Amino acid sequence: MGVPGEFKRTHCGAACQHIVVFPSVRFKADSMDPSPGTAPSLWARRLTSPWAAAVLLAVFWLFMLASLREKSLTFDEIAHATAGYTYWRFNDYRLDPENGNLPQRLAGLPLLWGGFRFPSLDSDAWHQSNAFGVGDLWFNRMGNDPAAMLARGRAACGVAAVALGALVWWWSRRIFGPAGGMLSLLLFVLSPTILANGALMTSDTTAALFLLASCLSLWAVLQRLSPGRVLASALILGGLFVAKSSAILIVPIALLLVAARLADGRPLRVAWGAPRELRRRGAQAAALAGAALVHGAVVVGVIWACFGFRFSAFAAAQPGRDRMYDAPAMAAPPDRPVPQLLAWCHRHRLLPQAYLLGQAHVALETETRQAFLNGHYSLRGWKSFFPYTVLVKTPLPVFAVLLLAAAAAAARRDARRLLYATLPLWALIGVTWAVFLSAPLNIGHRHVLPTYPPAFVLAGVAADWLASRHRAIRAALLGLLALLAAEVLYRFPNYLAYFNVLAGGPAHAYRHLVDSSLDWGQDLPGVKRYLDEHQPPAPIYLSYFGMADPAVYHIPARLLYSSGFSALHPNPPPVLAVQAPAGELDAVVRATLAQNPDFELLATGGAGDRAIGVLVEKPELYRLQGGTYFISATLLESVEFDSDGPWGAWNARYEATYQRLYALTRPFMADDPEARAAALSHSRVDAWVEVFHNFERYRFARLAAYLRRREPDDSIGYSILVYRLTDADVARALDGPPP
Repeated sequence: MGVPGEFKRTHCGAACQHIVVFPSVRFKADSMDPSPGTAPSLWARRLTSPWAAAVLLAVFWLFMLASLREKSLTFDEIAHATAGYTYWRFNDYRLDPENGNLPQRLAGLPLLWGGFRFPSLDSDAWHQSNAFGVGDLWFNRMGNDPAAMLARGRAACGVAAVALGALVWWWSRRIFGPAGGMLSLLLFVLSPTILANGALMTSDTTAALFLLASCLSLWAVLQRLSPGRVLASALILGGLFVAKSSAILIVPIALLLVAARLADGRPLRVAWGAPRELRRRGAQAAALAGAALVHGAVVVGVIWACFGFRFSAFAAAQPGRDRMYDAPAMAAPPDRPVPQLLAWCHRHRLLPQAYLLGQAHVALETETRQAFLNGHYSLRGWKSFFPYTVLVKTPLPVFAVLLLAAAAAAARRDARRLLYATLPLWALIGVTWAVFLSAPLNIGHRHVLPTYPPAFVLAGVAADWLASRHRAIRAALLGLLALLAAEVLYRFPNYLAYFNVLAGGPAHAYRHLVDSSLDWGQDLPGVKRYLDEHQPPAPIYLSYFGMADPAVYHIPARLLYSSGFSALHPNPPPVLAVQAPAGELDAVVRATLAQNPDFELLATGGAGDRAIGVLVEKPELYRLQGGTYFISATLLESVEFDSDGPWGAWNARYEATYQRLYALTRPFMADDPEARAAALSHSRVDAWVEVFHNFERYRFARLAAYLRRREPDDSIGYSILVYRLTDADVARALDGPPP
């Protein structure tokens, strides 16, 4: 497929030089003068050999899986794995089309074996294309072992991270030699961002792999046109376009690389038919345009292949019942060109239906999204968001190594030619950061993951210091790597919650970032261990941001407002109405109370030949009490509330709504049954259900606003905060002055 460059080391007396070989390029790259007569020792050669890299990557894969062994489902994994499984087994593409096809297939493939029972395809969730609903049934309701399912899916997805690390090592080694390759690989395997996301059943790592590989393969094509290179590059590009919707970033990257290649002016070697060289820029541009057409055709073919060469997302649709979850996304207004283009492609069936709907969904979702940064809230995000996440979620030794790399590159006499050789890496970093700085989707540091591998490749130039006379700098570089390894080991296994000392470490990270930068639902097993080890005061309350079922982990907690799992399984409303034929009401009430032991019969009545019983939750359970509160950091900051409900900082409008709802529901917290019965008569039962639902949301939001002003008593994995509250604390939070 070709390489971007290759360094060959020669030893000639007192000088050590690198000879850099590129396709159509050959030049000397003098490094800093080493000590006279020095040569890599036997151990140095062994430690930088391909075998050493292979061992390191194997350890890295096992280490990633070990760090996730006691971590529950992160929020998006349940949808990715479930969708991928259905792609393989049912050739159906209704679930989760906006998050790629290839990564989901990778996550779902090992789940085809293992005897895991899958839900019926007659469920409402399946017919409504609800990936989270189907995934909840599969992981939480079918009696399957979610830990075994996670282990299988994550082990498969971790292979993509290993492949990405191998590409980082290979590319750096070809440019900077064995020491440079090993340095880049060490930075990769010791990156908390890579360790946190590398084996998760999501699309981030697979997309980063294909984006980096696409840049490499395109650059190889631009050096020499041959059928093999063009086909390999086109297939890799096809993999990128079924990895994630952000694949479109490769278009401006490719244009930059083509422009740089044409501006360089050197002949373009063509191995198509009789080998020849194209010297005129017009001829080169025409040849590259032909290669671009081949790339486009292959990419379209790969997309159709991954969707079963079928336009419809449904393998066997039931008219009037099956529907795509976001089909209205195609009804785009005329002033939005991208959705309009997707709608046009949909009308003419140029690409599979699920693929186009997924792209349209992403286009809509990225316009506005609730985001949190350092105590502030926004629907449009901040230009400083991703620079800040990199600043606080990258270990400080990595920044120091990058500075040493910059100094080493500046000291090279071949700096300009080295810049040309590494241009694909700079183009990848530059284009993606240009997008990140303007993107409103500020929900997670993981979105900048694709920029870490090219940065690690470029950092390989710092290995020049290992062969220089500057022993202090050489010692500093080795010391930085040792510090990095020590910090990574110290933070095991909480890599998703990693923050460096600039943010005060992970202990106070919830004040800076949340969502997938910190709290993605991964620490339910930690809650169970905490309960077993500490036996905290009861009652136990849990507000959880995630899709795992607390009952699977035997957590005896009362769920407060939660996002994800509890949206699918909300607490029963504090008021229930049951109906039965006259004379049978008592039996129906007894059966309902057996299923809902926290309720009691409050009133009975009748309508014609039907008898009605109204049950309400016991007041001591409905009112919050002193006890132990486990609060997910994301929900503590109220980031996941709907935009038309209480989210973000508490304000006067929220306070007024809370007080109105509180006045309506307060009688139901009283021990006097007559007061509760009198309050119940003021409205219909179905109206009370909505009142209670809204009050519980606002009550939690006020509690969260109060808790944000105090330090937690403990934390679990830094993502779930523990508060031990007295009755007086709860009273101040809910009845005291507005926070």
